[in-house]
Amino acid sequence: MPPRVLVHPTCWSQLVAELDRVYPCEGLAVPLVALLRGAEVNPCASVGLDEIDELIIARAVLVPGEYQVNGPLRVGVVQRTDDVVNARIAAELRRFPRLRACAYLHSHPFARERTWPSGADIEGHMVSLLQHNRGAQLQAAFSFIACRASDGSAWHLHSFALDASGRVVDLGRAAPAEDASLLHRLLLPPLAQRPPFSHLLRRWRRELRRAGLRHETDQVFDGWVRTIIQLPHERRAVILVPLDFPLTAPRCFVVARGDAAARPVTPRRPTSLAPDAWVSVVQQIEEEHHGSA
Repeated sequence: MPPRVLVHPTCWSQLVAELDRVYPCEGLAVPLVALLRGAEVNPCASVGLDEIDELIIARAVLVPGEYQVNGPLRVGVVQRTDDVVNARIAAELRRFPRLRACAYLHSHPFARERTWPSGADIEGHMVSLLQHNRGAQLQAAFSFIACRASDGSAWHLHSFALDASGRVVDLGRAAPAEDASLLHRLLLPPLAQRPPFSHLLRRWRRELRRAGLRHETDQVFDGWVRTIIQLPHERRAVILVPLDFPLTAPRCFVVARGDAAARPVTPRRPTSLAPDAWVSVVQQIEEEHHGSA
């Protein structure tokens, strides 16, 4: 079943103001979206369109007006635009790691009630975006196209996806995202920048060092903090802590050389705040997978 598309009301107001500004010409913006999936997914795994439950447009980066070339049937940008816009996108993604720049948004001011991506929209934007998204483990690209209501009084936002096979999928009209608590969770700063969790991460890593365990930590998709711990017998423990910890529990895996996939581990203390919480996960893996390679 295709994902449902929602848009943050504040973001939608910002987009409407921009589209009204350039009307009756085409306008554009860069939507930043969050992908909501099932609770048990591996956040490091590739994401297909059918694995997404909801797609929420939470923020948008506007292209400065002086950089746009607006016409009634087409919108473009001047040559130096990419550097400016990409810097703004990168700053937003650093602030809100649940978001992704995996979609285009523009208007079809000539359309009423419904619209569809043009050939130029598909071949010129969505196909290349799909290739880019695949590099970030996302097997789909998205296009949001605004058109006017039948009486011209308001904008509607229609949503489309290009799936891994290159098929255009109609995702319907975007609806307002009204769950304030969900929106708050989507716009959390990185875990490592929020006390007391920044201190908690340091404590866990310190205990790993004291136990003589080599490890590396980075941030992966949707704001998850990933710690990879080197184990004997060419194995690794992978601990993933979600952005909204402890509301969502960490995910733990063991990866052995020659395994086709990581094996999930259910920690005995899945949301433990104790300093040795990660060391205890390693000890559990050693007990459960002793001698495996």
